[in-house]
Amino acid sequence: MTKIRLVVALVMCATVPMMASSHAEEYASFAPNVVDASTGAIRVPEGYRLWPTLGTWAHANTDKTLEANGPGLHEYHVVYTQPETIAHYRKTGQFPDGAVLVKELLNANTMAMTTGPAVGHATTTKGWFVLVRDTKGRYKDSPLWGEGWGWSFFTADDSVRTASKNFKADCVGCHVPAKKLAPANTLEEDKWIYTLGYPVLQKK
Repeated sequence: MTKIRLVVALVMCATVPMMASSHAEEYASFAPNVVDASTGAIRVPEGYRLWPTLGTWAHANTDKTLEANGPGLHEYHVVYTQPETIAHYRKTGQFPDGAVLVKELLNANTMAMTTGPAVGHATTTKGWFVLVRDTKGRYKDSPLWGEGWGWSFFTADDSVRTASKNFKADCVGCHVPAKKLAPANTLEEDKWIYTLGYPVLQKK
């Protein structure tokens, strides 16, 4: 009986570290090179411009900028994500756990070209918005995680430390209209994303 107890104790001692290691590895592998596993801090991923483009949004001059600069564009928003995110969404209609969306904000100029009298083109980087899909609610104590996503905004001079303080105050407001524009069968957390502007996500 003593030998049996000793064997059981040894097996348990060996199993517990293995389980802890397994959980740690799973946790650490979540959105690697984008999310700090211990704190939930988000950064702009390096090489994101090599990812597929989800879509581009163009912002035209209005009000005072229209009076000062005339008709044309003043800003582009180009959105990138991993190829596996696109493949998963096209198959399931949902963003997978760990999906990263990078919205690059670019200043823009408009000029006359042979293709038209008012053609806009991007110039310098203005900043980034980064969203990370979290289906497991990993960082409940962080004010930058909630509603199924991690949210952060970065200025052009710092792609590592977010300028956002609280996702409810700094981020969600701009995404509220997206919920009304999303297809009715969309998963609730995915309704925060303006998928209508991303034709690559559609099956056809």
